[in-house]
Amino acid sequence: MENRSELIIWLVIWVAICASVVRDQWSRKVPSVGLPLAYLLSLSMIHFFGGLIYALPWYNAKSAYLLHSGASYAQVSAGFIESVYGVMGFGLGSTILAYWILRTFQPSWLRQVPQNPDLQLPKQLLQVAFFFMLIIAPTIGRFPGFQGFSTSGVYLFVVSLCLACWKSWYEQDKKAFFFWLAASCSIPLITINLLGFIGYGAAATLVILIFISTFYRPRWHILITGFLVFALGLSVFVTYLRDRGEIRATVWGGQGLEAKYERMVNTFSTFEIIDLTNQLHLEAIDQRLNQNGLVGKSIEYINSGQASYALGATLLEAMTAPIPRILWPNKPSFGGSGNSSGKIVTLYTGQNFGAGTSVGVGQVLEFYLNFGSIGVFIGFMVFGVMIRIVDVTAAYKLLSGNWLGFASWFLPGLSMLQPGGALTEVTASFAASAVLMLLIRRFILTKSSKLKLRQLNNEHQ
Repeated sequence: MENRSELIIWLVIWVAICASVVRDQWSRKVPSVGLPLAYLLSLSMIHFFGGLIYALPWYNAKSAYLLHSGASYAQVSAGFIESVYGVMGFGLGSTILAYWILRTFQPSWLRQVPQNPDLQLPKQLLQVAFFFMLIIAPTIGRFPGFQGFSTSGVYLFVVSLCLACWKSWYEQDKKAFFFWLAASCSIPLITINLLGFIGYGAAATLVILIFISTFYRPRWHILITGFLVFALGLSVFVTYLRDRGEIRATVWGGQGLEAKYERMVNTFSTFEIIDLTNQLHLEAIDQRLNQNGLVGKSIEYINSGQASYALGATLLEAMTAPIPRILWPNKPSFGGSGNSSGKIVTLYTGQNFGAGTSVGVGQVLEFYLNFGSIGVFIGFMVFGVMIRIVDVTAAYKLLSGNWLGFASWFLPGLSMLQPGGALTEVTASFAASAVLMLLIRRFILTKSSKLKLRQLNNEHQ
């Protein structure tokens, strides 16, 4: 039997670092809007739970071995340890180095004069988000170089809901607050019925709940709710995965609302509570929430000499990713033209995937295939610094009443919360989000200036 006790030690380290990030965000005088914790929990979804089930002595990975990636215990364990290196680097960057940098350089953008907030901004951003999701995404967003704006529209929807919750709390309107909270929690059901996927909606809801946890009081409500959300989320996941084929057949088959409603009723009428002693539940986690096997395979593949370290090639591609090919038709691409995460994974693990199979390279694997373990630690440390600086800045803007400034930092910050994606996707969506907010700022500020000018003219008349 494999040495599971060693794996348990790494699991404890992971939990301790997450606890330190929570404590850091709740106890320090420096404010937060929850971005570092949101990133860590998103990373936990694809690495921590995969490591956890392999530490359970009763889990039989043989069937999952045949059904999924064929990763051995040793490969999963090696991959999880690499992810813990990343978490350690992220913790160092977000809880220590970020503050040192802010204190040393004291950037001017942190100096914020208190002002009266624009109470109409949440509604305006929500309207723009719907415009992008319903008009831009299905049309212009399909063209090469413009996909990032479609993704940014989704992120903007999350920003607008966060601001709506904050506005309700700011105005002490409990009825409105719980309305927007309920709307936020219903996003996974909406994405299931519209797209056939639950992951996108769950990620959006997670971000909003963590944002709310930064200002909601009392804290013990948050702790209890967090535990319930954790248990409910995994329960919804295993129930959804059980009926995923039927759900997607209904959604993708173009059936009407009545058929979709009936499908949801049938699924949730046999709702399953997560049970870590249930072999089928553990296999579901292993198949969909465990990227450790791919990382472990890459470690073996590189160490055996079947592949060489990329030495920054994918990082260089990520730096040029924001430049659309419409402006740079001959832009180089790592691994050849039309490269995807799946091709990178195949190149560094030797594992082939079926046509249409979506495989995310993930940042643990990408940092490792470039520079090994030291690349994982440093890469995540830099990520931790960047996310925390964006987080602190957005929080200062929000608390000072500059809600537009908050959105201008929070929206690009959300694009960085993609631990399962390629770095090219992160940088491209970050740039698109920044450009989108520049356009929104110009439009809103111009509109505000015209309104003030009109008011002055009316007063003089």
